[in-house]
Amino acid sequence: MFTLFDMIRSSLSYVNLSTVLKNRIYTILAGIGNFYLLYVAFRFFQNGFWGRGTLFILAFLVILYFTYLNILYYFTKSKKSKYDISPWIEKVLHIQSKDPMTAAEEERKEMAPGYVQTNGIFKNEDFLPATVVHTMEQRDNIQQIAAELIRMDYMKADYQGLNEEEIAEKIQTTGKPVPALSAPVALPYFELTRKGNSLIVYGGLNQIDRKEIATVKEVGLLTAREAMKRYQLYLATAVITGGPEKINGRTGLIEKDTPYGVQVQVAYRERAAEEPSMDQRRSMVTNSTETSSTPEHLTRSQHETFDEFGPRQSTQAPQKHWRSQKYKH
Repeated sequence: MFTLFDMIRSSLSYVNLSTVLKNRIYTILAGIGNFYLLYVAFRFFQNGFWGRGTLFILAFLVILYFTYLNILYYFTKSKKSKYDISPWIEKVLHIQSKDPMTAAEEERKEMAPGYVQTNGIFKNEDFLPATVVHTMEQRDNIQQIAAELIRMDYMKADYQGLNEEEIAEKIQTTGKPVPALSAPVALPYFELTRKGNSLIVYGGLNQIDRKEIATVKEVGLLTAREAMKRYQLYLATAVITGGPEKINGRTGLIEKDTPYGVQVQVAYRERAAEEPSMDQRRSMVTNSTETSSTPEHLTRSQHETFDEFGPRQSTQAPQKHWRSQKYKH
């Protein structure tokens, strides 16, 4: 019997299950296996081994008590018993135990990709908050990317693994809707591109399948155009937020179909004094083009040179024109 339970326990270790679900399975197995001890105690009593039978009965009662506590904790809303001696045992044995429910929530957060993926490592002071806006096409692109990430199991929109009762309890406790995403999820690929006078955010599964997902409206307190003139801008992070969420309704939970969105953080560096901005470079190129196309009669003579005081005539003699001269015989 014990060999069978040990095989089941070993098999569960190979399956990716949440902590709460595993503990529920262990509680059921312990409750069933405990009655085997009762059977062994009965056989000892039947054969006249009263001492051994009594020890097995005591073991059965202890395991039955802790199974009862686990059933209250993992299968009911009350969670605690009036006769729970676990805190006293922890105090006597100096044990610091973790709440399995809290551990399960931390485990779910660790499994999510989260807000950590960046285009490099930046200092906190290098960031500026950015405000983005979306066109209808960009919003559709975001929904397509989110659906693809969920299909690939890169992004988990599973309400943190909570069941209906747990979601309802969390809404009642916090007074807020429970989102399908436990935390913002970083896009696998993202970049910032200048398009005319606009800053466009591209994102997607990779560079090949990138799509236009947002337009930067403001960087800090400046408009995107002013920020481009004053700073060199780099896209540090781009994450997917929002999505479906559940709220309490009259007869139960209602899922509110909220579209996914995108939030970005922009890193910056002040432009050097001698470094021209993109607009200044364009102006320089335009002026250069205009100068090169100026008619020849509006420029100075090719024989006129300059010294530090101003123009002076070249020492080179001008060529003579022979067509107006006549030869004498």
